[in-house]
Amino acid sequence: MGDYQGITGKKSNLISIIFFILGLIGAVGFRIVLLLSKINSLYASIAWYLAIVSYLFFYSYRLYIEERRRKIIVSNRLRKKVSENSLDEFDRMKLKVVLDSILVSKAKWNFFLLLILSIAILLIQIVIDILL
Repeated sequence: MGDYQGITGKKSNLISIIFFILGLIGAVGFRIVLLLSKINSLYASIAWYLAIVSYLFFYSYRLYIEERRRKIIVSNRLRKKVSENSLDEFDRMKLKVVLDSILVSKAKWNFFLLLILSIAILLIQIVIDILL
C-alpha cells in the first residue's frame, strides 16, 4: 500500500487509525455503562458521554468516507464503465482510490472487536446479575 492515496489523501491510513480508535472508545464506553452504573453512577455517566462524543466523530467520519466513495463512483460513472469495459486511465485511478480506501479501512476490525466486546460484557453482566 506504499502508493496509497485514499479518500482523505496521503494520510488516509493514519486518519483511519485515529477514527478506528474513536470508534472503539465509543464502543467500550457504551458497553460498560451498565457495569459502571452498579459501581458508581458518575463513572457510568462519564462513560456514556465519552461514548456519545466518540461516536459522533466516528460516525461523522464514516458517513464522510462512504459519501466520498459513492460520489467518486457516481460522478465518474464507474459502474457503467466497468460493465462496458471502457475504463480509461483516469477512471482506473479513481477506481483504485475507492478500492484502496476499502482495503485500508479498519471497519472490519471495528466490527470484529465490537462483537467480541459485546459478548464479553454480556457474559460479565449476566454473572454480576446472578451473583448480586
